[in-house]
Amino acid sequence: MFLKPLINPKPTIILFFIVFAVVFSCIPLLQFPIQKVFYHEWVSPFIVLLLGILIPSFYALGLNNLIYEKNIIRKENLILGFVYLLICTPFVNTLTEWFVSFFLLFFLNYIFESYQKEYPFSQIFNAVFILSILSFIFPDLLYLTLLIIISGINYSNLKWRNVSVSCIGLITPYFFYFLYTILFEKAFVFPKFTHLQFINLPEILPSLPTLIWISTLVITSFIAFIELFKWLYKKSIRSRKSFLIIFFYFLLLFILLLFSGLQSWYFLMTPLCIVIGNYFTYTKNRKVANLLFLLLVISSFYYKYWIAL
Repeated sequence: MFLKPLINPKPTIILFFIVFAVVFSCIPLLQFPIQKVFYHEWVSPFIVLLLGILIPSFYALGLNNLIYEKNIIRKENLILGFVYLLICTPFVNTLTEWFVSFFLLFFLNYIFESYQKEYPFSQIFNAVFILSILSFIFPDLLYLTLLIIISGINYSNLKWRNVSVSCIGLITPYFFYFLYTILFEKAFVFPKFTHLQFINLPEILPSLPTLIWISTLVITSFIAFIELFKWLYKKSIRSRKSFLIIFFYFLLLFILLLFSGLQSWYFLMTPLCIVIGNYFTYTKNRKVANLLFLLLVISSFYYKYWIAL
């Protein structure tokens, strides 16, 4: 009922997605002034609102197209785009995370492109090079280089040459940074990793709208993961291997979330969106899927309305 128009979507659905993204982003303004909702230390609230519409929307569409073009989800759909916006409800002024996550999409794309390539030198170099640059902003993202090794094992192309190329990609940005510090007599600052410590749960006790939204997301995610592992053997070889990459991507980011704080929470939305989108696209129990999607929409709108509290 709700999901059917998003599978093999018509051009009008694309237009509806754009309108939905704008309206959904502006919902907090019904109750709170723009200076409060979209406050940022060094950017105008109006710019934050504009970027908050554009970057997540383009990212959602880019992720949607990537998953379809790589035959990970073989049905053409726009479900992932809507799901991504809904599960990113709490993030209204996270400029840095928006930009970093956008470039992580290219990182994920290069990993998928290494499929069926014995020596995917350019893909591995580009993927690790992106991570290395992003580590100047979030040093903990360097842990995602483990995904290169995992993908090498998964795609059966883990060879010493590929590992060497990944090391070169990792070192290159820091080599140029080192040259910069020498030429301009600056101090070379090594990346500072977050001290591993569990999240202090009493500090993040949610309000009622947050609790409803999180509960809906957790239930939907749990069912989506069960459905994925239940029917994974029926997928094509490429799709199965890609979902293994997505699962380990989720696992690494989830570990970072547990030990380095809520700063990594936004990055976790990408693999979670793919798993949930796969469930909404393929599950045979359409009534339950439509109900969960409706609950996710309602809880997201409710949470978005009270986001500034």
